[in-house]
Amino acid sequence: MLVFILLRQICIMALLVAVGVFLSRKGFLSAQGSKDLGSILLRMIIPCVILKSYLIQYSRKRLEELALSAGLALAGFVLAMLIAYAVYGKRRRIENFAAAFCNAGFIGIPLAQAVIGEEGVFYVATSIALLNLFQWTYGVYIMTDRRDAVSAKAIVKNPVVISIVIGVVLFVSRISVPDVITSTLGYIAGMNTPVAMILMGTYMAKLTPKQMFNRRAYGCVLFRLIFIPAVILLLFWIVPIQNKSVALAVYLAAATPVGANICVFAQQYNCDYEFSVVTVCLSTVLSIITVPVMVTLAQIAI
Repeated sequence: MLVFILLRQICIMALLVAVGVFLSRKGFLSAQGSKDLGSILLRMIIPCVILKSYLIQYSRKRLEELALSAGLALAGFVLAMLIAYAVYGKRRRIENFAAAFCNAGFIGIPLAQAVIGEEGVFYVATSIALLNLFQWTYGVYIMTDRRDAVSAKAIVKNPVVISIVIGVVLFVSRISVPDVITSTLGYIAGMNTPVAMILMGTYMAKLTPKQMFNRRAYGCVLFRLIFIPAVILLLFWIVPIQNKSVALAVYLAAATPVGANICVFAQQYNCDYEFSVVTVCLSTVLSIITVPVMVTLAQIAI
């Protein structure tokens, strides 16, 4: 049953990506419009998705689930970064970044919502917070090879990090939020999947079929989609985890394709932007096959 849910969700996302490709190639969505759409997604939509996931009734069980999801996500990211650095080091910066960082926000959230429900977003939220933290520290260091390029101010001001801090405070303090606010958050959060996938389509529209068949990209992408999730799954199998839903949600995020933020970082730090786009698009296409397979294995192993 889970495989069919995943396949259905991935097919829906693929169709939304096709809408983005169509809009971009027909000139209905310009490069500047795509950039603005990405800014809206990062600064407003995803923070609202995360914030809304924390507006649930407090309980000790929920707090324990939050701590467990944070611990599992931390272990997964540290493992992924160590493996990526061991294989690619600083000599192949794009591959290192692509292998280490998944697409927990753009793809992990809609998948978790489809498979587990709204609770899935609650479990994945810490993965997104850690993803942003590590991207703006380790990721920037890999891209620039400069420790002084890492900005604590950028991390503190990150909208995703801010939304998680506010969400956790509201959750733990049990502050009641007016219905008009939660409804507004719900409407904005509902835009997450379509906007994220249409934006992905604008990236894909820039590529030719020849660029998509990049041998160098295939090695990196398969490493991200198969090897790293397999190692994380082995870790989750070895460590006894009582709450299977939390483990599955965190693993869903870890098994997603290359994070779209790699394109932003590559452009900002003058790395191979075109190749970064190829890794995102190619991994997203191949994830239609790999994600259901890896999650099916997770159901058996976890």
